[in-house]
Amino acid sequence: MLDPAKADEYFALHLKGPEWAKRSEDERAAALTMAEQDVSLELGGSELDYGSPLAVAAVCEQALFLLESSAAGTAQVMNGALVSAESVDGIGSRTYRTGLTEADFAIGERARRFIEQLRGRPGTVKINRG
Repeated sequence: MLDPAKADEYFALHLKGPEWAKRSEDERAAALTMAEQDVSLELGGSELDYGSPLAVAAVCEQALFLLESSAAGTAQVMNGALVSAESVDGIGSRTYRTGLTEADFAIGERARRFIEQLRGRPGTVKINRG
């Protein structure tokens, strides 16, 4: 697991650092453990190298995403699609289904960008000789 002190160092200058700091040590440790599993699974189950600032950032951003999304509640999924609804008393209601699934929202957007960099996708230049 990522050392919690290293995560605290990451969030020291982060815009959402106060959000991280207000959580208990147990919540932060649990979020880091889950985030490490999420990021590792996104990378095919490989062990993360915390010598890489991208791996640290991906895990920290995912941990923050997990903490924030658990406070907001989970998305409602019906038949594999996200569902949102609105209603007006006495008038009626509507339900919307998207083509996106709950899995599309399992990784935070900032964490996803760091994971893409770890994979060597957009924004990373790789030069091969041969």
